Amino acid sequence: MRWIESVSQDVRHALRAIVRAPLLSTVVIVSLAAGIGVNTVVFAWIQHRLLQPLPGVHRSADLHLVEARTDAGMYAGVSWLEYEDLRERLAPFPDLFAFRIAPFYVGEPGRVERVYGMLVSGNYFRALGIRPVLGRFIEPAEVTRSRGEPVAVISHGLWQSRYGGAPDALGRTLRVNGRDLIIVGVTPRAFQGTVLGLYFDVWIPATLAPQVIAGTRELEARGFRTYLAMGRLGPDATRQHAQAALDAAMTDLARAYPETNATMRGEVLRFWQFPRGPQRMMTFALAILQGIMLLLLLAVCGNTATLSLARASARHREIGVRLALGARPGRIAALLMTENVVLALFGALLAVPVAIWGTQAFRTLPLSGLPIRFQTSVDIVGLLFAMALGVVCGLLVGAPPAMQLARLDPQLALRSGARTAHRSRLRNALMGTQVGLALVVLLVAGLFFRSFMETRDTDPGFRRAGVMLGAYDLAGSDSALDARQFPTRLLDGLRNVPAVEHAAVSAAVPLDIHGLPSRVFTVDGWTRTDPGFDQALTNTVTPGYFALLDIPLLAGTDFAPLTDSAAPPQAIVNEAFVRRYLPELEPLGRRLQARGRAYVIVGVVRNSLSNAFGEPPTPVIYLSYRDNPVSSGQIHVRTRPGAEGAIVPAMRQALGEINPELPLFNVRTLTEHIEANLIFRRVPARLFAVLGPMLLVLAAIGIYAVVAYTVSLRTTELGVRLAVGATPRRLIRECIADSFGVILTGAVIGWVLAFAVAIVMSREGALDLAVFAGVPLVLLAVAAVACWLPARRAGRVEPVAALRCE
Repeated sequence: MRWIESVSQDVRHALRAIVRAPLLSTVVIVSLAAGIGVNTVVFAWIQHRLLQPLPGVHRSADLHLVEARTDAGMYAGVSWLEYEDLRERLAPFPDLFAFRIAPFYVGEPGRVERVYGMLVSGNYFRALGIRPVLGRFIEPAEVTRSRGEPVAVISHGLWQSRYGGAPDALGRTLRVNGRDLIIVGVTPRAFQGTVLGLYFDVWIPATLAPQVIAGTRELEARGFRTYLAMGRLGPDATRQHAQAALDAAMTDLARAYPETNATMRGEVLRFWQFPRGPQRMMTFALAILQGIMLLLLLAVCGNTATLSLARASARHREIGVRLALGARPGRIAALLMTENVVLALFGALLAVPVAIWGTQAFRTLPLSGLPIRFQTSVDIVGLLFAMALGVVCGLLVGAPPAMQLARLDPQLALRSGARTAHRSRLRNALMGTQVGLALVVLLVAGLFFRSFMETRDTDPGFRRAGVMLGAYDLAGSDSALDARQFPTRLLDGLRNVPAVEHAAVSAAVPLDIHGLPSRVFTVDGWTRTDPGFDQALTNTVTPGYFALLDIPLLAGTDFAPLTDSAAPPQAIVNEAFVRRYLPELEPLGRRLQARGRAYVIVGVVRNSLSNAFGEPPTPVIYLSYRDNPVSSGQIHVRTRPGAEGAIVPAMRQALGEINPELPLFNVRTLTEHIEANLIFRRVPARLFAVLGPMLLVLAAIGIYAVVAYTVSLRTTELGVRLAVGATPRRLIRECIADSFGVILTGAVIGWVLAFAVAIVMSREGALDLAVFAGVPLVLLAVAAVACWLPARRAGRVEPVAALRCE
């Protein structure tokens, strides 16, 4: 009870101290709120990624992936037949299920929309442990039949948007890829599928694949590795047991099916270890971001600790009285620590709405038309994390003044002129540390911001303005035209539109988050000296693609027309390809082989960016839709700048005239495409654009407070020196030099550490010297002003008044 009473008294005293210094308290609370808030946002993402990766699925972090891996370390997925074999052999997984992603065209002709769905095993929903909000889920018997049952489960969102949430949606027909399926159930609102971050609308039995995807042989071909297998371990099973069972099963399958399984191994992974796609890098990226945000918070704590130390130093007489009346040093330290912890907890409370806003702001990310939705939120765990950070920050901020004042000599403190004029090593060390940490964080902020802004200034090698993009996909379509004939008809229709200047189709769009695919190749005249393989990025395009994007043709000609059946298979390469593989040879007319087919190089085009801004010149091979037909395509239409949106109806009409059930999707301008796929640069750049100046201002306030306090301690000394002939200018210069030396030392140490880390982590040793030179200059300039403003008082000291005070 005595301890509780003591803490209660300290808290009341802390509240009174906060009220007595409202300006300083506000600065500390707002600063800590910003630092704790951004850390809580990142923690909410990590919590979502590790603890609850699949919304609507209870204990989804317990799910494990069963992956097939090649000898080269590539995760190839499993085939449907392989899944069925593994389900029988893997006893540690009592309910192993499988699924694969598939794009579906849903709706009647003229009202077709493209959604993402899944082909699933019969135990998919049962193994996940979710319950329908309406109807039932797919049953195992409906998937074991050879051709599957024509049933479908739809998402809560599709149920609301398409059927208004009406119960009579059950039993109604849903047209999927031209096939009529019966709706049997609706998933819960929170459930969105079993791929992290992606939202799905339709689930159908995997054995319906031949009915909805024309020409697929996935149910009978072991080489069709597009399924993912997943499950929970049994009550007594461990991951080691599961791995041993998987090793034995893959060995058996390698003996039974050497053509498809001889080089395959198996690996059991936790769900957060998803080995492919953007998810593969997400955990690492979040860990790095959390580290940077904690470093930012540490810099904020350093700044606020400097303020608290300067404020506490002015309380020598108060603390001296307490000590003279019998207070123990530990009691003084507890009192000061309580004040700062209370301040930090107020900052943590203010950080909660900041964190809630931040998590909601980044839930939906527009990435290449994918239905991405992250259901992150600040729950009770996030609140506890914010409060814990507040307590830690309060202890860090309160430790320096507590250490200084708890050791105070009460007799010295009660003398007239109660404050001592000795130089505080602790104060200087703290100020140097805060400057070093602030410089490191500001350098990181500058690098992120510079990386984002370079996208606005860098020439990508093509003209982005005036280009409208839209996608189509023939997979699942019953169109009578094949992948070679379709773009011919489509482009003929588009080129007849008066507003269209150029039209083309490509398999991929440059500067996409997924990047261009690569192919192994050989070319006449080039031989490797090591046993590796030559690879180059590839894109399949139609004639006119380079003219549309304004990519100059440096040599040779464009591709032959799509209707030309006489010309041999053709390829066009870029400058980087020629410089790397044919530096002294004539590229035109040379034979290039890729994936068992020979092509003739007919042209060379200028380099352009393919995967990312800042990438080095990368070899690229362009193939023609005539020679390498692809079932999907990205439509490119060039109009005059500003008129891109007006051409969209014409694009839909041209597509609808060929096949009314084929929708145009992922419609955007080329500029929007590039901006959307720079989200992972833009988000941290904008974050640091706010936090960087805030940290700079806070550092200036901390430096100002320390220098002002130091000058106040030297009032008598300065008065004596002025009385014996020292000039005000000299005193000001010396006051600035004393503090600026500490600041410069901290800045140099921080700069060296940041520079060393940047060299280790940078690609090919490339560093942004402008940031590493400019940021320190800005910080030192701000620090110089923060030193100069209070140092001016040194020259205004009245000698008589100073000596009388002494």
